[in-house]
Amino acid sequence: MNTFETTLRELLASGQCARFRAEGDSMYPTIRSGDMVEIEPCALSSLRHGDVVLARTVRGLTLHRIARIGPRGIVTRGDNSLLADAQFAAENVLGRLVAQHRVNGWRAPRGLLKIIFYVTTFFRRLRSVIHQQPLL
Repeated sequence: MNTFETTLRELLASGQCARFRAEGDSMYPTIRSGDMVEIEPCALSSLRHGDVVLARTVRGLTLHRIARIGPRGIVTRGDNSLLADAQFAAENVLGRLVAQHRVNGWRAPRGLLKIIFYVTTFFRRLRSVIHQQPLL
C-alpha cells in the first residue's frame, strides 16, 4: 500500500470526504482523465447496482461502477469497457463517488451520473445486439 492509499483510507475512515484527480479512461464519458472526483465513506449495506465506488482490486485502486452485488462479493465495470472486472470482497470498497469536477469546472451530481450509466448501458446492449445479427 502506498502513501496515497494510506492517506485516503485514513480520511475516509474518519468520516471525511476525499478529493483527487482521476487518471485513465475506463470510466469515459462519465469520468475523464484529469477530472477531480469526490469520494465519500459509505456503509456496505447502502451500496447499490449502478453506484460508482472506489475499491482495492487486483489492479490496485479502481473507481468503477457496480455491475453486480452477490453473496461472494462485488463485480464492477468501467463505463468504457465491455468486460467486467474480477469479483472482489465487499470489504475492499473504500467509498462511493459523490461528485466530479471537470477540468473546466463542471460538476456532475450523483443523479446525473446514474442517468449517464443507464444511457451508456442501453447503447452498449444495442451495439452488442446489432453485432450479433447476421448480415444479409
